[in-house]
This record gives sequence, structure tokens and C-alpha cells, in this order.
Amino acid sequence: MTTPFPLLRLPKLELIPVLQQMEPIDIIALSLLSNRARLLTKTAGLSVTSISILAKNRILNIDIVQRDGKKILISLMSQNHTEFVVVFVDYYTPVWRILGFSTAELIHRILDVTNCESIQEVQFCETDSFDALPILATLPHIEQIYISRDCNEVFVHKMFEMLSKVISNISMWQDRFANLEQFQKVLMLNMNSITINVMTARDPTRVRLSLDDLLISNAVHLHLFEVMISVKTLNRFFKLWMRKKSNPRLEHLKFMTMENMSTDVLLKGLNAIEMPQTTTRTFRVSDHANSRCQEKVVTGGMDVMRSDETRATLEIKVMPGISVVEFYVWM
Repeated sequence: MTTPFPLLRLPKLELIPVLQQMEPIDIIALSLLSNRARLLTKTAGLSVTSISILAKNRILNIDIVQRDGKKILISLMSQNHTEFVVVFVDYYTPVWRILGFSTAELIHRILDVTNCESIQEVQFCETDSFDALPILATLPHIEQIYISRDCNEVFVHKMFEMLSKVISNISMWQDRFANLEQFQKVLMLNMNSITINVMTARDPTRVRLSLDDLLISNAVHLHLFEVMISVKTLNRFFKLWMRKKSNPRLEHLKFMTMENMSTDVLLKGLNAIEMPQTTTRTFRVSDHANSRCQEKVVTGGMDVMRSDETRATLEIKVMPGISVVEFYVWM
């Protein structure tokens, strides 16, 4: 018969090196025993690369990436109360019994013991349950929200209503919006980046943005893939930007479509100056794939000037089957 070892009865100085030798999953499990255990496990100096959450119907999957690249997946099967938690790590799947913890308390405990100040990404996939929203609204910060096309529009609007204050970046797949007024509220949010993807390219009923929609957008980085915008609308938008009558926060606009685009119509009246191909400048663009910024070298392009002498560069690529317009504002 094995006698249990009274780990938490060790003096603190002796306990710290023991905790530092423990596996991250064991430290997290230990932190759930009590508040004293939580405080002690913080002395282990546990640190992770990222924590992400996948919300799918009534399941929350918490994906923890360790410094060595190994992953821990904690699956919460119920949103309102959790008695058992299934953990996937390496080649075994322990089941934790955590009576007394709500789902929100469990997530906060994980953030606390891993010294993680924010969730890197929350993905909503096939979500028709609203139970996860009040839980996620308690989080200190969510770097990026990803919304799959399977999420219905009612859920999308409710999600933004509850979570917009803790989000920095939005990436969404939506083919159409029945309620344009609600969609405009999304564009008006003070986000670092908003990315809108459309699956059904060339569908005449897919998402269409008007000039007013572009003007009310308040994101620093706005990425539009297969969204319908006429070339004349883009041209008018750039003219209004030059007159300081558009989003003053905008630093990067990217528009991609499979439809043909007239460069002459796009540049009409902009007094754009073509820069030599030997001109290279470095710009920090938002990488919507992982919510971080990365440097991009801009070669050549067409420069336009705003009334306050702020310079911007239009990079236009028209190829068979695809047209790409990128607009960089040099701050």
C-alpha cells in the first residue's frame, strides 16, 4: 500500500523546486485544489506560448501551447456548470473532477497559473448556443475572434454585442447580411483589424459594401476578400481619404476580388505618382492569420497625398482571374 505524499505540507522554499520539475498539466491540475494551491503553483514560473479557445455548440475546447511546442487540450463539455473535464495531453486523457468550479472560474484559473494575460484566439464554429458568450465576456482580453460561416447572423450580432470590448481583431466568413444596420455596427468598432471573407465568389447576392460602409469603418487594418465593391466606389473612397473625410485610423486596406478591375477607373482624379520599382519601403501590416503584425516590403506603387501631407501608396495587381488592391498609409 502506497502512502500519499503530503506535497502541500512542504515548506515553501522546499516546495518551489519540486513544482519547477512538474509537468505543466500537473501544475494546472494542482492549482485547482484550493486557493492556497493556486498561489503556490504560481511560484513554479509556468509560462505558455498561447492559449486559444474553440467554441462549438455546447463544447469549449481550450488549446494550450507550451514553450516546447507540446499542446494540452482541455475540453469542457458543459457551459453552465462543469463537474468533469476531459484533458488531452500526449498519449493519455485524464478526467478531472472539479466540483465547485464554474467554467468561467476554470478558464481564469488556467490564465492565472500559466501567467497568460489574454486569449490569443477564440474560434466560433457551428455555434448556435449563446451559453458561451457570458463566460467569454469575463475574459480580460481576446486577441482575435474567428467566426466561421456556419454561425448564424443572430448569433454573430449577439457575440459582438457582448464581446466587442475585449476583442482586438476580427476575422469572419459571411456570405451575406440580412440586417445591414447591425453589420455597420461591426464596421464601426474600434478594432485593430477587421477581415471579411466571402466563400461564394461571383455570387451576386454576396456581401456588398457601399461608400458609406467604407467611410464608417473604424479599423486600423481592413481586409476584404471577395466582398462586392465597385471600382468607382473605391476611387471615391480614396478621394475622400485625400480630403480627410474618411476613417482617420486607417493604415492598411486590402481588397481582393476574382472580378476584373479597371486600373484607369481606380486611379482617375487621384493625381497618383508612379514610384520607380527601385523604391522599397517597409510597412507593418496586420497578419490576420495569427493576430500579429509583420513587416512587408512595398516595392514601387502609386503614391497619393492627403491634404495634411500624409502620404499613402496604392499597390495594384491585376492578373487573369484575380485583382488585388492594397492601400498603405505612411504614418
